[in-house]
Amino acid sequence: MDSAGEVLNRLNEKPGACAMIPNSARILMLSIVNPETERNGAATVTRGLLKLLEKPPLRAQVDCIPVRPDPRKYHRLAQVGSLIGSLASDLPAKAVFLHSRQFENKVQARLRTQRYDLVILNGSDLLGMSKCFPSSMPQIVVAHNIEHVLFNSQIQNLGWPHRSLKALLRRDCKRLEDFEWNGMRRSENVIFLSHQEAAYTARFCEGLRSATIPPLFDYKPCRQRNRKAGATLQLGYLGNFGWWPNQLGLRWFATQVLPHVKSPIRLNLFGHGSARAWKGDPRIVGHGVFEEMERVWDNCDFLICPSFSSAGVCVKMAEAIYNGIPVLATRDAARGLPLSSDPALILLDKPEEWVGFLDSIAARDLAGREVSEKIADRFSIDAHKDALQQFVTDVIARAASRGVAE
Repeated sequence: MDSAGEVLNRLNEKPGACAMIPNSARILMLSIVNPETERNGAATVTRGLLKLLEKPPLRAQVDCIPVRPDPRKYHRLAQVGSLIGSLASDLPAKAVFLHSRQFENKVQARLRTQRYDLVILNGSDLLGMSKCFPSSMPQIVVAHNIEHVLFNSQIQNLGWPHRSLKALLRRDCKRLEDFEWNGMRRSENVIFLSHQEAAYTARFCEGLRSATIPPLFDYKPCRQRNRKAGATLQLGYLGNFGWWPNQLGLRWFATQVLPHVKSPIRLNLFGHGSARAWKGDPRIVGHGVFEEMERVWDNCDFLICPSFSSAGVCVKMAEAIYNGIPVLATRDAARGLPLSSDPALILLDKPEEWVGFLDSIAARDLAGREVSEKIADRFSIDAHKDALQQFVTDVIARAASRGVAE
């Protein structure tokens, strides 16, 4: 297969080539997150994709318009309002949550004054925005999760106070499933974060063209720590603790694992909401958000990832591995990531397995290990540059060829 640069050069040598593919592609990205200010998993993935697009030979000029400059205030109240609003809307609640006339007007104003070769819908919750673009403009959807699968998992994990809502939520989940599959079929082109989700989607969206790009990082990794555990084992848990999968994972560890561990350990929480995430045990300490990731790694012997989500990938685990940091995780946390067996990656699912491991000499041994460079480098920007740029170039070229033929 030709590289993205070879495709660009070949097309630009043809008559009328400048109308087909420019030397620097112009891309409009509509985003569920603001990659400049947010520090959650979706924003991390978005920053990696933007850097890939801007690298040569594609050298894309990307205008990224987030739905909101900052995360929505009173998030839970807004979610309830979106669920109620969806009852009178053609959109499911997750799409209603992001929809606004102001955002639509902003996008349409940009389209009137700028020419773009491609639109990227960064998050399948934005599939309803497809109506704003001419049919001739190619689109790519970035599927951070299979949203209806994730939503169904959330419904299954609701506590008893919310059980009366389950019937309503299940109906909305079915609407979300139809919205998601129909939108992906219209778009025709999707970027997935894992091969598992690409294969799952292909069962419902025949003929879909896709690329699989895991979470990627381009800063200098913090490897070769040569760390040894002290008298108290320092565990790290990194994430947005306002997001329910992280809340679920923390609750599982704090109630089913930690009370039964006899060895001296401390759980350090890092990220949004971590300072107030758990007050029930003095061995759990919240540190808030650290802008420098090195401070996170310096404050833990290894990372834990007790994830039970059935969709998406665990971005914080990918970032730890990129930095060579050893990890204790559930298999759900590792699902979808391009991993292979490594003594610095321990995957256990049952609470008693975690307790037994943390009380053993193996836990201290894990603190001194480092993920192999071969695995860590799978999350490097350069490892996936050609694949993503080739995919984007092919999408633009296919649309341009259709336009010339018509």
